[in-house]
Amino acid sequence: MHDGHDIHHHHHHHDHEASTASKEEAVALLGYMVAHNEHHSEELAELAETMRSMDMASIAAEIEDSLADFKEGNLKLRAAFAMLQNR
Repeated sequence: MHDGHDIHHHHHHHDHEASTASKEEAVALLGYMVAHNEHHSEELAELAETMRSMDMASIAAEIEDSLADFKEGNLKLRAAFAMLQNR
C-alpha cells in the first residue's frame, strides 16, 4: 500500500517515430495503445472502488468522472484504429 507520498510510476519508453512508421507499425502501436488504455481504465475503476470503500466518496467520484473522459478518448482511438486497419 502506498503512503500518499509514494506515487506509483508506470514508466513507458516510447521510441516510436510516427512520421517514419509503416502502416503495419502504426496499426500495431495504435492497437497496443487502445488495449493499454483500457487496462489503465480498469485499474482506475478499481482505485475508485477502493477509495469509496475507505469512505472517500468525493475522491472516488473524481476518479470516476475522469474515467468517462478516458473512455471517450479511447473510443476515438478505437475509431482511428479501425479506420487505419481499413485503409
